[in-house]
Amino acid sequence: MNQAEWVQAEGWQDWAREVAMRFGVSGTLAMLLSRRSWDNGALESFLRPDHVPWPDPLRIPGMAAAAARLKAAVEKGSAILIHGDYDVDGLMGTAVLMGGLRALGAKVEAFIPSRFEGGYGLSEASLEAVRLSGASLLVTTDCGTNSREIGEELVARGVELIVTDHHRPAEGQQPPALVVNPHLVPDHPDRSLCGTFVALQTLRQVAAEMGRDLPLEPFLRLTAIATVADLVPMSAVNRRACKAGFRAMGFTPSPGLALLLEKAGIREVIRSHHIAFHVAPRFNAAGRMEDARLVLDLLLEREHVKAAQLMGRLESLNRKRKALQASTYEDACGQVLEREGGRVVFVFSDRWHRGVLGPVAARLAETFQRSAFVVAVEGGEGVGSARSWNHDDVCSVLDRVGHLLVRYGGHEGAAGFTVKAERLHEVADALRGLPAQDEPASKRDLYYPIEPGLLSQAWEAWGELDPFGPGNEEPILGVTGLYARGQRVVADRHLLWSALLPDGQPLNVIAWDGVPRGMEPSTLTPSRMVIGRPAPDSRPGGLPFYLNVQAIL
Repeated sequence: MNQAEWVQAEGWQDWAREVAMRFGVSGTLAMLLSRRSWDNGALESFLRPDHVPWPDPLRIPGMAAAAARLKAAVEKGSAILIHGDYDVDGLMGTAVLMGGLRALGAKVEAFIPSRFEGGYGLSEASLEAVRLSGASLLVTTDCGTNSREIGEELVARGVELIVTDHHRPAEGQQPPALVVNPHLVPDHPDRSLCGTFVALQTLRQVAAEMGRDLPLEPFLRLTAIATVADLVPMSAVNRRACKAGFRAMGFTPSPGLALLLEKAGIREVIRSHHIAFHVAPRFNAAGRMEDARLVLDLLLEREHVKAAQLMGRLESLNRKRKALQASTYEDACGQVLEREGGRVVFVFSDRWHRGVLGPVAARLAETFQRSAFVVAVEGGEGVGSARSWNHDDVCSVLDRVGHLLVRYGGHEGAAGFTVKAERLHEVADALRGLPAQDEPASKRDLYYPIEPGLLSQAWEAWGELDPFGPGNEEPILGVTGLYARGQRVVADRHLLWSALLPDGQPLNVIAWDGVPRGMEPSTLTPSRMVIGRPAPDSRPGGLPFYLNVQAIL
């Protein structure tokens, strides 16, 4: 984003004063709340998320019949197989159903497909897993809505299918199954729920019909992680679930989750930033590099020694993932810079590992501020991952070239697709040539001016605004008067300064990828405005946050 696109927010002062007085919040928080428009009651729900009621599970289409069937299977002792997915949402949903149904007395096992063999959703590998398990009932989480062919084969083999999912149904692709999915009804009030939350609602209803009272906290931890990781809209109920889940992570989590939080350096209050940048990438590393089943085993393990061994394996895979991701990102950046312009970023190569495409797409979208589509080519076929920028619905973008793709699916923020190698250039040209988004200037262009002495208050306000996600994006601050005491370049890419706040406390100021974005170490002077936002800093001995720089004006 060039400097001319940053605009100071205006006209918020009177509204902020009224909100500060009405709700007893700081002026800084009230200022930052002004970045959104609020319907009647929405602001109060936002500031008091614990007052938001949990939605009735029965309002999700298909819930009544599915819960009744699951209840009967549990009480009868039927063998149940949970079919998840290899991403965070699918893994957390599997852990919710496994842990919850076992607590209700179910005979239940789980199957997690491989990214590299069966791929997403129900496949031939799913049929084999059902055969080996001997299950008479297959229950999915975060997949299955559009698995008609495999669903028909399951029925032919005498296996019942219950689908719990949140992906949009494609015309004529629903399986012969009991499908629990808010998207079966247009504009359903629960359409913002991730797959894990749909699974949790299913579990709640089964427990209610059995007259059992399951504690929510263990499942809300997992639901909060999935909600942030899956980039679903941060609706009022998702906000409540995340707030409650983050709190629950602070006490008696499972040994595996406790070890992961420790490895990630998360020692105090948990925020969505921790999930997005430290927890979710570690969970995803297993499925991106090898076998996502490792995550499920870690979450369900109750012995600390075994959990520590599993955590060691996961950390090793995460290091491997980070190295591959960094090299792929560098390579992809080179392609983008060779071909400037276009509605989206679209890059592909036969040198890339398909397991890191999603995070590379997300980083490209952030760097080039366009939705990004990244494709790994192997064996005459390209497997791609898309990540959104600025509310650009990547699923709708793929709709424009759906006739050129083998298959695709996902939601507004993230999608996956497959394309024949010979069609890659055609798809790339079509997507790059799409007209620009027809909408007003992004709210990301706006910054709120703040003095260095109020940055600690802004950090406290960030905690009130958290969790962030689609529909509740992080605001941007404009800070002048920062005195840099030191400056250095890290890994030839990132810029790091140490600034001094008015009270004498040192503040780390970091511009990730600052060098390729054209920043110079000498640009941070008191007269320049730093555009950025605070982010958690887990290093001991200093402030609990650093300033994450977007631009220097």
